[in-house]
Formats: sequence, C-alpha cells, structure tokens
Amino acid sequence: MPTENQKLTAAAVLPVYKLMQGDQSRLRDYYLVAGDVYHGIQGSPVDPSANWVSVGFYANYMTLDIRCRTPGARVMTFGPNSSVEQATVSFSIGGELSGEAGTEGGKGGASLSASVGVSFTASEVSFASRPSTNSISWRTSLPGVGWLGPATPPNPAEPSYAGYLWNPAVIFEVPQGAFPALEGDFVVDFEYNWTRGIRARGFNDVIPLHFQPDGVAATREEKLPTILERLAELGSHEGEPGRSDTFLAALQRSGAARGFGDSTVQLLVTAPTNAAFAGYFSDHPAVAAAAVSPANMRWLEDFLAQRIHPLTAGKVGPNLMTRIQKATTSSGEWFQCADGVLHLSDDYEVDPNLAKAAQEILLSSQ
Repeated sequence: MPTENQKLTAAAVLPVYKLMQGDQSRLRDYYLVAGDVYHGIQGSPVDPSANWVSVGFYANYMTLDIRCRTPGARVMTFGPNSSVEQATVSFSIGGELSGEAGTEGGKGGASLSASVGVSFTASEVSFASRPSTNSISWRTSLPGVGWLGPATPPNPAEPSYAGYLWNPAVIFEVPQGAFPALEGDFVVDFEYNWTRGIRARGFNDVIPLHFQPDGVAATREEKLPTILERLAELGSHEGEPGRSDTFLAALQRSGAARGFGDSTVQLLVTAPTNAAFAGYFSDHPAVAAAAVSPANMRWLEDFLAQRIHPLTAGKVGPNLMTRIQKATTSSGEWFQCADGVLHLSDDYEVDPNLAKAAQEILLSSQ
C-alpha cells in the first residue's frame, strides 16, 4: 500500500497592541493581544474513507495560556468565551472601554480606541475558556478517532486530520507606563494511529510564547517564582479574593514551608483551592474539626504527604510538566516554578495518578 509523508505544523501568531487613549491623565494602560492560533497536518488524505486502515497523524486538542506578570495587571475582557460545537464563533471585546473617565471610578468624556470584533468557523470544535486575575487559558477540543465511542466515528474530522485555525483575543489592564510582561504556552496534542486503534503519543511539546516589544533591548531570562512565591501570588490581594491562602497557611503552620526553595530538589505540589477546601469541609465536618484542632499536626502531616512529591534533582522542563499533566484528568491550573511544578486544583481529593507519575519520574532520574 502506498504511504504518504506527513508534516506537522503548530504556531501561535499573537501581536500585541497598545490601545490609544485621548486622555493621558488615566491611571491605567490597556494592551490587546489578538491573532491566529493554528495547527496543520500536510500529507493527510483529502477525503479519508471509513476503511482507511492507517489513520496517520491527527490532533486531539489545542491549548493556549497567556499570562501577564506585571504587578497590578488584570484580565479585563477576552474572547471567545466557552462554546460547544457551534457553526461559527463571533465575539467583540473592548467596547466597554470607550467612554471611561480620565480618572478611575467614574464615566466621562475620555475615549479609548478598543473595540475589536472577531469571527471564525467552529464546526465540530468546542472551546473551554478559563480566566484568572492576570491570565487566560483556552482549550480547543478537536474531534479525534473514536471521540464518541470505539471507532465512532472511524476517522477524525477535518479539524483534526487536516488542521484548524482559531482567533483568540484578550485585553490586559496594567498600571500606566508599566511594561506588559506577557508570556504564554501553546500546545497541540498530536496523536499517531498507525493500524486502526493502535495509537502512539508524545507529540505535544510545549511552545513557549514571549513578548519582546520593538525598541526594548532583550533582558536576561525572567527568574521563575518558587512554589511558595506562586502560592502567595495566587492568594488574596488588595481586597480581591485569593485562591491558595488555605493551602499556604497549612504549609506555614506545619513548618513544611521551610523545605521549599531548594534549587537541588524539584517537587510536585497539588494544592486545593480555597473553594475546594470550603466545599469539602462543609460536606465533611469531622475532617474540618480535625483540621482546626489544636492537636492537628498529625492531620497536617498526612494531608501534606499526599500532596507533596519529590520529582527530580534536575530542572523540570516544559516537556516533563506536560508528562505530569497527562497523568491526570482533574481540573485546575499548572504552574512551572523554580523548584518544581504547582498544580492548583479545584478538587480536594488527590488524583492517585499524579503520585504514580511523580514516582516514575523520580525513579527514571536516578
């Protein structure tokens, strides 16, 4: 049977625009990130038949994360929002900015050029968006082989086996004159099916994204925060509700926080969010009583032992973090840190697959 060479392409082209304002007395600046995110697979058949024995390469999903590390930055608006198998996705962002006053707290005659409209085809594709205070994540689910059931459908749809393009947009608000420290990660989960149902994985390396504006000299690589620093960053600030305060308090109370930050030790830490703690303790009052008891050190030790695992003595690269991510289906966000990987989870219970993956990585590094 003749074979065909296949070529995989993945790219995120995301220009950054400073939104111009007429009133320079504003206390905030606004930056728009918008562009094209796509993957392509050359060499796939134009019209695959149901008895196409070797499916070849296709993609299961695309994920895009965009973060702004500037102190005081926040996500103001974004698109697309979540959608499920719509024929098209259209959205407009930034319109609410036109007409803001020159000082914070009111509305007035100051103007800001900000309205952006986007539309693109989304047949057989679904989106999930997950915003936080200073970041936004999208997951684009593509119809792969057997995505409804075993061999149903028998072949992936065109967005998976040929390629797909979609258009994200997000506006970040930063203190006036501040540099927008933007970064991100783009992943396409390529899969290879070479004899109807026999799959091979491992084609989903993380593509890092960095913003370097014209006229700004390149600086040394930004130092990653430690796990403790990231937890503190995700905590409550200036009247805004935090997400990691309860877990950080547990680390500090137990004394385990003193063991973090060692550059020779890399850790995997799974931290339940404040909401996960509240929900679980509400449903399990006995556990809540043990957690707040003056004699709760043993409970704390057992609790943290399930959520802190050594990984390796070397640096945790993006490929290794992807390997850890694939070991779990639990919801949450992932953060690469100077001393390991932080998983901020909306689930109180720990996925046992994470501990197993951490153990396998530790053994393979020895």
